[in-house]
Amino acid sequence: MSAGAAPSLPSATPGAAPGAPATTSGVADGTFVSLAPMRMLDTRSTSYLGRPLGAGEIFNLKVNGRGGVPSTGVLAVVLNLTVTSPSRSGNIVAYPKGAAVPNASSLNFVPGDTRANLVTVPVSSDGWVSIRNAVGQTHVIADVQGYYVGSTTTKPAGAVDYFPDEPWRALDTRTAADGPALEPQTYTVQSLDYGADTADISALAVNVTAVGPRARGFLTVWNGDENAIPTTSNLNFAAGQTTPNMVIVPVTHRIDTDGTPVIDYAVGNASTGTVNVLVDVVGVYAVGDGLRFRSAGAPKRIVDTRTSVGTTTLGPASTRTVTAPGTVANASTVALVANATAVAPTAATYLTLWPAGVARPSASNLNPARGQTVANMAMVGLSDLNAFKVFNNAGTTNVIVDVAGRFDISPNLATTPAAFSGSVAPSASTAQVAPLR
Repeated sequence: MSAGAAPSLPSATPGAAPGAPATTSGVADGTFVSLAPMRMLDTRSTSYLGRPLGAGEIFNLKVNGRGGVPSTGVLAVVLNLTVTSPSRSGNIVAYPKGAAVPNASSLNFVPGDTRANLVTVPVSSDGWVSIRNAVGQTHVIADVQGYYVGSTTTKPAGAVDYFPDEPWRALDTRTAADGPALEPQTYTVQSLDYGADTADISALAVNVTAVGPRARGFLTVWNGDENAIPTTSNLNFAAGQTTPNMVIVPVTHRIDTDGTPVIDYAVGNASTGTVNVLVDVVGVYAVGDGLRFRSAGAPKRIVDTRTSVGTTTLGPASTRTVTAPGTVANASTVALVANATAVAPTAATYLTLWPAGVARPSASNLNPARGQTVANMAMVGLSDLNAFKVFNNAGTTNVIVDVAGRFDISPNLATTPAAFSGSVAPSASTAQVAPLR
């Protein structure tokens, strides 16, 4: 896509839990509908709360019937949660309204931080989720990205299944092929080619990482439509801080100059300094029978190496194998939707989670600095024995894994669907769009 005049990026700052429900026979249950990002909560605004959440305070957020989420037939929503200006180190957790507060966290932070994390949250029967702040005070922002369909025999428009993709790096602006780093208030549009499957894809599941930012700011990820840049943010970072976040990003379809059907998405840098960007694709949402989401109810903690739950503390260049328990996986489960947290590593490091029995991918899930406690959503593939691996690159770190749900084989299939496999479109290198100002 050629560079040209475009609008500058908008300004934004961004007990016992219920058991996993049984798989239902509805033709659409567990499918996903991608939505244009919409802000559902901003406690800084008097339209919502007008003050930060206090210690132990719970905010009940109505999600059904707002931002494109229907009033009924919703299993879970995907929210990008952001905290800003917390008074002390702590965490927030999102869970279905009415459930007991889970022993889990959705987003960890330090004083003065602005940090985001993508979460999948089951909704209560009347369409609400609860957000609890553990300690201190913090403002909370919630932007909806899409929803998973509940038990129904009518498939909503745009409802699609999930297909894992062996994690691969689609964008790395540190390289000559994709560089240079994004300049302030600019964005890059990238095209991907999935061959015959391209036309069926409606969204990508990607892990986006900001590397070496020169100034505090945020990244916005969207479908590449230069006339519809969202006013929401996906990933917030501080100067010099390497920060990842999962994004489920809708795509735009077009025909490339060589006649190849491709899908576009874009990443924009809304800061006053340059930043390098990595994009690792982990899966796609597409038409056809693939995997369906099943809720775990409130998040369930299956790994906490501080107490040797699931596995033990990871040393430098070490790998641990975790077997998902029956409370979150069964014989039809192919992947988990989880929140992975690195707790106070002794050195700057990265962590990778992937299915047992296959080679470790080059992609990463978490990039914590020394002493940092940081979380990121992960769609973790499982082996036939429901096992996955965790790799820690440097130093010693504790790891927590909280499971929000699982991806099971579609009830319309007898075996695991074939994985999609994509690549950067040959004639559509990333193009950095010049700012207006």
